[in-house]
Amino acid sequence: MIDSMQYEILGENMQALKLTLSEGDVVYADAGKLVSKHANVKMVPRMKGGLLGAIERKMVGVSAFVTDFSIEPGSGQGVVTLAGIMPGKVFPIELKEGEEFIAEDKSFLAATDSVAFSIEPVNIGAALFGGAGFILQRFKGPGTVFLHVTGSVVVHTLDGTTPLEVDPRHIAGFDAGLTYKITFVDNIKSAMFAGVGLFLAKFEGKGRVLTHTVSRYKLSNEIYLEGLALNPPKKQQ
Repeated sequence: MIDSMQYEILGENMQALKLTLSEGDVVYADAGKLVSKHANVKMVPRMKGGLLGAIERKMVGVSAFVTDFSIEPGSGQGVVTLAGIMPGKVFPIELKEGEEFIAEDKSFLAATDSVAFSIEPVNIGAALFGGAGFILQRFKGPGTVFLHVTGSVVVHTLDGTTPLEVDPRHIAGFDAGLTYKITFVDNIKSAMFAGVGLFLAKFEGKGRVLTHTVSRYKLSNEIYLEGLALNPPKKQQ
């Protein structure tokens, strides 16, 4: 429970988020993630963070708007259901006052209105080689952030002794106290034959790194190639 708002994670392998809102509760969600809602739930597009926040989001290629969900005054409780675009799991991140978490933008599903967000600057290596659309968003508590993770979520807890290297296309999010950078793989053979690309994201410090077992970019590419194999383009006469 978050204040008066309750949430429930529905399903097994293709999960959705069910939120039960009372009057005064407000949650914002990424554009296009609504599945269903009660008629007394208001849905209002908003530039979270004002004009500057909208410009930031637009500059990095994501929607300038988020959608606010709240209850019509005097109408009791209402339910809204949200889900990601691809099959996967919903994972809640509880943030205390001042705590921060960084999420890959495609992982963001929704957050309570008390959570502030901004675009996380990404170094040029991450932007160019971290995977298509490698954009990060920073969330600051108090409140709860809900992520939608493609496939299943794996939580890696770093104790500060051993760094963790991750294929950037599998990053769902991480605690803001961790340091990260994009590094070259060990050798060119790894890049050519291990299927991980030229770069890995290296995390150091104490905190959590969340990864998803399915890369949406690899999955999309495989579906595209399979479609071409089954339906090859017709040769022009």
